[in-house]
Amino acid sequence: MHKYMTIIAIPLATLALAGCQQEAPAPAAEQASRNTLSQLPVSTNAAMVGLIDQSADYIWAMGNGDLPKDDHDWHLVRGAFYDMILGGAVMKVPGTGEFDAQWTAEDNWQQWSDELTQIGQDALPLAESRSTDIAAWRAIGDRLVDNCLQCHEAFKPEVPSQGVLHESTERESRGISIFD
Repeated sequence: MHKYMTIIAIPLATLALAGCQQEAPAPAAEQASRNTLSQLPVSTNAAMVGLIDQSADYIWAMGNGDLPKDDHDWHLVRGAFYDMILGGAVMKVPGTGEFDAQWTAEDNWQQWSDELTQIGQDALPLAESRSTDIAAWRAIGDRLVDNCLQCHEAFKPEVPSQGVLHESTERESRGISIFD
């Protein structure tokens, strides 16, 4: 009898343990496909103004000698470059705008988006080290201007922001610090 109990108990225990096993995690490719963003919930233009345009102000301010005054300012600068890094990736995804799918399908759009990410990545170490090297900031700013001009010339030469504007540029035109 003991022998029969053992013969029955082993397969039952195996089945019970198998039932407790968690489902194996999805393969990386399958997981990535579930996490892929296929369309932005706003226009590409709105995302550009909100992420890139805002963060660009910090690069240009630094290149013009408008340097952070305290820890809070340096946190703003670092955050702006994370926005630019992310923004370059976001620009690769079509949004809700009329031409977004057409633009993002273009190879040069994708390249300029990758360059935006790279500009943000190159600026980040300067921000993290609290660099006051205005020439280094200006060089990154010049790369950004070149990137913006090329892209806008190809895709939006007449109305760059299509009416989606960031904070007034009056501060900049009057020479008031971005950190005030």
